[in-house]
Parts: sequence; C-alpha cells; structure tokens
Amino acid sequence: MSTAEARGVFHRARGRTLDAFPSGKEREWKGPFYFIQGADPQFGLMKAWSTGECDSGGDEWGQETRLTEQAVRAVNRLNPKPKFFVLCGDLVHAMPGLVLPSHNFITRAMPCGHRLFPCLGPLWTLSSMRTKITSYLCWCGHDLAHSRTAGMPWRKEQTEDLQRVLRDVDSEIPLVFVSGNHDVGNVPTPETIEEFQQTWGDDYFSFWVGGVLFLVLNSQFLYDASRCPALKQAQDQWLDQQLSIAGQRKCQHAIVFQHIPLFLESIDEDDDYFNLSKPVRKEMVDKLSKAGAVSAGNSSGGNSRRCLSSAYSSS
Repeated sequence: MSTAEARGVFHRARGRTLDAFPSGKEREWKGPFYFIQGADPQFGLMKAWSTGECDSGGDEWGQETRLTEQAVRAVNRLNPKPKFFVLCGDLVHAMPGLVLPSHNFITRAMPCGHRLFPCLGPLWTLSSMRTKITSYLCWCGHDLAHSRTAGMPWRKEQTEDLQRVLRDVDSEIPLVFVSGNHDVGNVPTPETIEEFQQTWGDDYFSFWVGGVLFLVLNSQFLYDASRCPALKQAQDQWLDQQLSIAGQRKCQHAIVFQHIPLFLESIDEDDDYFNLSKPVRKEMVDKLSKAGAVSAGNSSGGNSRRCLSSAYSSS
C-alpha cells in the first residue's frame, strides 16, 4: 500500500467501485451536498504548449505544480468540506503507450537479422537507450508483440510529482480519478488501460454518495476503441447495467463523469477533436436521458461550460 493510500487520500477504484463511500450508508438521499470538479492538471503541458512541441515537449512542470498546490489549499479550506474532489482526466501531459523493446529486440530487431547497436553489451539498459531506440521503432514492427509499454519521456516523473501534490488533499475529501486521452492514449490499448489501472485505479466505476449514483466512464472507448474493442464492449454492458440499477432504485440523481464531453454547445454540432462523434453522442444522450442521468465532461478549450445542468451538458 502506498503512503497516499495509507493516509486515506488515494482511494483507488477497484472492482468497479470506490470504497471511500460504503454503499450501504450512501444510497439514501439526505439532502443537498456538493463536490469539487477539476480537470487537466496535465503536468508538462504549459512548457510543451509554449514551445510548440505538444507531442514531444513537456520537460518542465513547475507552473502546473504551483497551480495544483494552490487548488489543493483552496479545497482544503472549504467549510463545510466537499464530499469528494473529482479530476476529470489528463492528469499528466506525457502520453502513454510508447513501445519499448525487450533485450532480445535490441540485439535482433531488424527483419534481416542485423543488430541496431552491435557494439552494445548487456550493461546498456532500456532506460539509458530510450531516446536512441525510439527513432528505430518503425523498422521493427514484427517484434513489437514482445515489447513492453512505457510512456513518453517524463511520464513517470510527472505522475510522481502530481501524486506528491495530491497527498496534501485533506484525507476527509476523497479523490476521484477519471481517465483522459493523455492518461490512456487517444487510441487506448489493453496495455495503456492496465497502466492507468495500476497507477490510478479502475478506468470506469460507480459509487453512491448521499442517494446519488455517480458513474465514471472511460470516454476514450467512445472516441476510438479500435485497438481494444472487447474492453469497450465490457464498459457498454456495465453502463447499461448501472443505468438499469439507477432506474430500479429510483436514486435522487445519477451523474456521469467523463473526460471528453458529449458536445460543447449543441447536440447537433459538427464532430471535433473536443467532442464525441454525432452517432456516439446521440446514442449516449438517449441512454442517459432515459435513465435521468446527467453528464459532466471536460472542455479543453479553456471556456467554462454548463456543468450538470441537463443530460446533455459539458463542463
């Protein structure tokens, strides 16, 4: 168990639920309450954005650290305390899913059997060779099945620093983590999902608070699940079950958290990088509205969006 979990801060979702809230005590409506919703701490983004290297930059995140520390202090000062603090994805900037080869790959990577670095001995480690290997990956597709998944440079360090800052959140305010594209990839894979689960907890889950059913979704499955169709199907089936439960138990409200909003301004707006495609959003709106559920997503455009105002809103 990590230090953060031991202090009761990181109640990571396991088994598709969040144990910070005993469901037996939280299923009944006891009156209004509030929670805090944030998104995109995205350690590393500001430097990458300022240099125009959003795909490869991000070697500094001091500004993001200070802003997140400021947010944590503000949340901790609230009285009464919020029921929880949800972060709706893009926890760090460095993307997951860079394929790093095994030792066998290094010595026999080329289809013709040539070694990429014939002078290298066993003392060379993958970490020290990362930048050298990356430029050769396109030559070696036949061996990628035997490789392991890591992430862009600084992903590990960004994650560790974010977790360090979040440890200061009041232990009586549980954290809820939602996955975004920078957490599981624009096109997620079983490997990137596994990495997120090990680091932050389940990528989709539900929990009850004060008679309200909260559902956390992995919206990347709704964006492009071409590399993990079985995982998307599992979430779809799970969501149908959860919405059915919401109807049967007549919960006061059902609220859905996800990274990509259904849309930004209108359900009929054009497809965009920052929304879900029309067929997907209309299918989701139909599901949620029938169950009386409300969707709260994240807009990375920088504007404050309507949050929790209807079944068709984005934040």
